[in-house]
Amino acid sequence: MHQILITGATGFVGSALAANFLARGTRVLAVSRNDPDGMRTINAVVAAAQGFGLDIHGALADHLDVVNVDFAHLEDVLDDARLAGVTEVWHVAAEMSYSARKLSQSFATNVGNTSRLYETLCRNAPACRRFYYVSTAYVAGMDGGFVKEELHARSHMINTYQMTKWSAEQSLHLLFHRHGLPVTLFRPSIVVGHRRTGWALRNGFGFYMFPNAMVAAAQSGLKELAVDVVADSRLDCIAIDQLAADACTLTLRQQQGGDFEVFHCSGGCTTRLEELVHMWGEVAGLRAALGTPTSELELKFDRAVEPNRPFANQVWLFDRSRLDAATERSTPLAPLSLEELRAMCVWYADDAAAEQAAVAEAN
Repeated sequence: MHQILITGATGFVGSALAANFLARGTRVLAVSRNDPDGMRTINAVVAAAQGFGLDIHGALADHLDVVNVDFAHLEDVLDDARLAGVTEVWHVAAEMSYSARKLSQSFATNVGNTSRLYETLCRNAPACRRFYYVSTAYVAGMDGGFVKEELHARSHMINTYQMTKWSAEQSLHLLFHRHGLPVTLFRPSIVVGHRRTGWALRNGFGFYMFPNAMVAAAQSGLKELAVDVVADSRLDCIAIDQLAADACTLTLRQQQGGDFEVFHCSGGCTTRLEELVHMWGEVAGLRAALGTPTSELELKFDRAVEPNRPFANQVWLFDRSRLDAATERSTPLAPLSLEELRAMCVWYADDAAAEQAAVAEAN
């Protein structure tokens, strides 16, 4: 019987993993912050299950345990009694900020807490077989091109999130050689909504930064928007349901892989960025085209998306052949089409409108 410890279960990826493991009859120990009664975690996992079309109500009482942890006291709470049955760990929780002002906090969270959690499992979880770490494919740096599933000894990185994720990978590599608990680095590319339902967590991060900012521009009265990006660039997007399927298959596989694994959970690239810009504009209710921003609102939009512009303007080809082999995938994964991405953005925009209406009604 598997019991999987998951951090970050209130977030997009973590809640999706928890819901999918529960739907497969697997026990989940969710480690959360600022959740003394566990309801924030439970609500997030239930919302993810609904977004996936999964029925987990029977599993919630029997298979989900929530532990409220202040990471300052991590070692005291996650003692050997609490961790005795844990067989695998998915460490998803992270500080997502790009800001250099949060560099110290991000290192403490993404590197320090990751290392402490790994060492705590090594001491207190004798049944634990593997530590899965959710990193990012963009630890590869900004050069683009073909990227192998391997540790990167050096990378040209431009933000705090990249840098601390890269550092966490290096730290885990060193700790693995010291303690021996097998590690899998699981690197998603750009995580988007559910391929069938469109469900996503509305956090405005990554892919959704662009349509979010366009909706705000349209609500401010803008009818036409000049967007300064590279026309022929392409984004590598992975649907949350594919990510969850890959993660579950890896965790529940019969044959354990190598002691230190690196996998890209990527979706491939087909749609030109210019097509995405047009589509985002249509969904937001304005005409978006490539060009140089000039008006005050266009410049405001330009500043809003600046953190992700370098990633939008570069093309990476993330090799996922090792992940496909480990999950026994026999056919190549089909990249998301423009129409599938459009449906996700429509769902996201409709969900945003529904939330705004609910807030307005409550007030």
